[in-house]
Amino acid sequence: MRTTVAGCGVSGLTTAIALRRRGHDAHIVAAALPHDCVSVVAGAIWGPTTVEPRERTGPWALTSREAFATLARRPDTGVAPMIHLDLKADATPHWGELTPWVRRATPDQLPPGYASGLRIDGFRIDPPIYLSWLLEEFDRLGGTIELTELDVLGDVEGDVVVNCTGLGARRLVGDDSLFSIRGQMVLVEGGDIHEGISDEIDQSRISYVYPRSRHLYLGGARDVDDTREDPDEELTARIMADAAVLDPRVAGRPIHDVRVGFRPGRPGVRLEAGLLDDGRPVVHNYGHGGAGFIMSWGCAQEVAERLDLLN
Repeated sequence: MRTTVAGCGVSGLTTAIALRRRGHDAHIVAAALPHDCVSVVAGAIWGPTTVEPRERTGPWALTSREAFATLARRPDTGVAPMIHLDLKADATPHWGELTPWVRRATPDQLPPGYASGLRIDGFRIDPPIYLSWLLEEFDRLGGTIELTELDVLGDVEGDVVVNCTGLGARRLVGDDSLFSIRGQMVLVEGGDIHEGISDEIDQSRISYVYPRSRHLYLGGARDVDDTREDPDEELTARIMADAAVLDPRVAGRPIHDVRVGFRPGRPGVRLEAGLLDDGRPVVHNYGHGGAGFIMSWGCAQEVAERLDLLN
């Protein structure tokens, strides 16, 4: 039985790999390779997400953490451990504190002006390196990728279809609950900062500093239905200023690049089974917002488990 995964971002690639590892004849059809998708410009860390529905996204995130812990032992994957300070407005309990990897920050660990935060024992993922590794792993497992534009999901060939098309699902399956969330990221010279820090208290003015092997990723933005593809110079200046408040060491660093991407927003992740108009089984796996990497392996495992039942 041939399974076709529609979409080649981090969700589609990870799902296709999980399927092939469990013996499914899984292949990919997509409009673009991952380095031309939004995944390549993601902040790409692991941490406990607040995306809905939380009773499902929490376990998906924890499953993904196990996978990243294994991948971090391999230097070729682009995954590495990272301590991340997530600043909060107050000490409201967070589900992540029930795990061994999230703990409440002490006052001396907080920047001036902040009263609370979480210290997260997580991971950073370098998207270009990691996505290349995923492609190589999928190829090693015997998977193939066909590049083509799709008009409707029913045009996808295969006995079973898995829909990982992100924002494309708005057109392919008529999901009007999807919306784009514009993000903007500034890359500056790095290599000397190894811990991440973020402030998402005000969703209209999020800020973060995430290290990578050579650069620092500074953000950000979460602008709903803003379709501008070119960087906003005023926003770049604001990102630089806010990042310097979070970590004064980034002030004045030369800008290497400015990137824009569009996250697939939705009231909640859609991971559910159904039928196409012609009666073929389909499993939807999209709408992860800004947490696609965080939940990638957990969602992929659930998709694989659902398809196991069809064999």
